[in-house]
Order: sequence, then structure tokens, then C-alpha cells
Amino acid sequence: MDIESKKFLGQPKNFVSIFNALLFDGKQVLKPEYLKDENSELVMNVSSKHVDIIKRYEDGTYLDLFVIESQSYVDPSMVARVMEYESVARMRYIRQNFKKHVPMYTRLPMILTVVLYVGESKWNAAKRLSELEIIHPGFEDMFNEFKLNLIELNTNHKYNTGEKATQDFFDLLRMIYRKQILKEDLDREFNRDALYFAYVVTKNKELLSIYQKNEKGDVKVCRALDEMFEESTNKGIQMGIKQGIEQGIEQGVERGVKNTQIKIAINMLVRNNQTLEEISEIVGLDLNALRELKKSI
Repeated sequence: MDIESKKFLGQPKNFVSIFNALLFDGKQVLKPEYLKDENSELVMNVSSKHVDIIKRYEDGTYLDLFVIESQSYVDPSMVARVMEYESVARMRYIRQNFKKHVPMYTRLPMILTVVLYVGESKWNAAKRLSELEIIHPGFEDMFNEFKLNLIELNTNHKYNTGEKATQDFFDLLRMIYRKQILKEDLDREFNRDALYFAYVVTKNKELLSIYQKNEKGDVKVCRALDEMFEESTNKGIQMGIKQGIEQGIEQGVERGVKNTQIKIAINMLVRNNQTLEEISEIVGLDLNALRELKKSI
């Protein structure tokens, strides 16, 4: 997935839209024209730690480093990993730009990492360092918190990216994971690159089939997905009915056996020529049940 992630998310418009979605609700605050590929030693060292994409943002006023880590599974140590990425990046920047010490009043570039979680299962790992480390009573004020900038595409939250390709990708994943198509989306056309990246992430064969049938341009996807979801739901209903029938038969048999045991026990209690222990052993009813049965005769 890493190669396709770099191809899709590494496109300048798509890259900045992820940050605009998280920070500015899709407003085009960050501009793709100010992005530059960061090819320095810093990238070589940080990328070796498995970060997906690093880009430099330089608009004449600010020099920042933006990082996207695309994550397909829940990693309990993700908070610590991102802290490591950013710490390595800061120290590399200092070593590259200053001979000995950072001059007084020097401000370093901001380094901001977004974790784009594209998995289907719920993110149940730490989102803050305080959720990962033990903080002993009395040390709360001294503890340095670190928060994960996490985008989860399998929740009910709808992100606004302000860019068609990433918006289509986000919405496709939500549809597939929730198995639900909104009526207004049935004839919606999706970006073809977003469609393919959604296939790479989900391994949904229907997406691949639609992608292969449409060689260029935007693609209508939702009606085919809606039919697939309906078929899957119908199969689930039929399976549930079958299991219910089988369970009902099994319960009926059990109930019939129980009734037979009770009838035999009553006959033996009426004759009164055997102890409760002997009747229990013969018919398979416990002693408490037999005592209650005897009282009712």
C-alpha cells in the first residue's frame, strides 16, 4: 500500500487537502503551490523510520515540514512513533543548519504529522501520550503531553477536504465500511485515482472491477456498491433465518425430551416405590426439580 499511498497522497493538491480537512474544515488555507518535495538528509533519516510522505511548505513567511503517515492497522505505539519521527526531524534540521548551537531567539520550522487511519476496525489505541504511559499521582503537572493528529475514515464523522480526489476517497471508504449509500450519492461520479486507491486499501473486488471497466475520467460507483451491499444483506438475512430454524428445531427437541423426563418421573413418584435419588439417576432430573414435582402431585 505504501507505493500507492505515496502516488495518491503525495500529489500536492491531495497532500494539502488532508491538513486543510483536519485543521480548517476544508477551507483552502494551505496552498499546493507552496509545497516542495523535501529531498534532504532529513527525509532520508525520517523516511527510514517508515513515514510515508514529507513535504516542505514555504510561502515566503513560514518554512514548515508536513508529514503524512498512512496507517492501515491499529498500532498501540503510534503516539510514541510519531513523537520519534518529529524528534528525529527536529534534530536533523538543527545539525544541518547550525554548526554548534541554535542561536538565541531562533525559531525552528513547525513539524506537523497527520496519521491517516484507513483501516476498518475501530481505533482503540492511545491518541495521547498520557493514555500510553503511566503517570504517577503528583507528577501530572510535570508530564509533557503529546497528542496524535488522527483522521479516522471508519467513523460517522464526515471530513471536508475541499479537494475532489481526497473527498471521493474519504467518502468511498466510509460507504464501504458502513455498507450504506445515501440516495443523493447514487449517481455521483468519483475520481478514478481515488477509486483505485480505495480498492488498494479495502481490497474490494467490486471497486477493482469498476475501475478496470472505466479507462479514464470520473466514474459512477454507488449503484454497483448499493447492489453489492443489498446482496450481502440478503445473504445475511437468509443465513439468520436458516440458523433460527435450526436453533428452533434443536430447542423443540430439547423441550420434548424434558417433557418426557417429567412424565416418567411423575409416574415413578406416584408408584412411590423408589427413592428420589434412584428416580433422579434413571430419568436425568436433578433432586431439587424432583422435590418440587413431588409437592405438586
